[in-house]
Amino acid sequence: DGSPSSSSNSNDLGRSTKKRWTVLELGAGLGLCSAVAAKHGMNVVSTDNDSAALALLKDNLRRNRIRNDDDDHRRPRSPPRAHVHSLDWVATADDPLAESSHPVFSRLESPDDGGDDGDGGADLILLSDVIYGATKPAWSALLTLLCKFRAQRRRIRSAKRGGNSNDEDRGDNDGDNDDNDDPLVLLGYTQRRRDMSPRDEALFFAMVREAGMEVALVPSTSIPNGEKYLLTSLFRLRWVG
Repeated sequence: DGSPSSSSNSNDLGRSTKKRWTVLELGAGLGLCSAVAAKHGMNVVSTDNDSAALALLKDNLRRNRIRNDDDDHRRPRSPPRAHVHSLDWVATADDPLAESSHPVFSRLESPDDGGDDGDGGADLILLSDVIYGATKPAWSALLTLLCKFRAQRRRIRSAKRGGNSNDEDRGDNDGDNDDNDDPLVLLGYTQRRRDMSPRDEALFFAMVREAGMEVALVPSTSIPNGEKYLLTSLFRLRWVG
């Protein structure tokens, strides 16, 4: 059965931390999630692969008074700010050197512009309405990318602890790492597209499980005003094993 389970463990969604979170949005489109995260003072890396979408993304951030890399750099630490990059899921997933050469991975290595309020790597990965018919050929690449971003964060955190992590290519749960070393992955999915059949939905969630992750539906009762205003389903994707 490829359908997700329901989760009552909503406490995991509110990790307590004093540092600024680093948020990575994949398939950002107009960047609503990125804009909200930036307005809340988070380090934001916002990505898309469509050139027209990237132009609209940057323009929308400016309209919301959020600076991006194309704007004036005289005050590089002035919040709110989001870094916008192009990210091709398939090409990057297939590139064995992506973690050492791609601009998104480089940005995540030091997401806070040289400050000391971030550990490096993505704390939170957002996927908002990116699962539909047109993206189906890239679903496998997307899951590979999630594992690459997970491996980067685990490597960085292991190094900060003085450990010796060599699982950056595998995304394993070996060594002295724990669940807190993994990024929190949230998927917003709206069942409204005619090009997504129930079979397609089940296929995607089955692929997630085959990639070593469990899928849990986040109850609307655990989201502020969720029961009244939430029009999409929110899922947590978490590595297991």
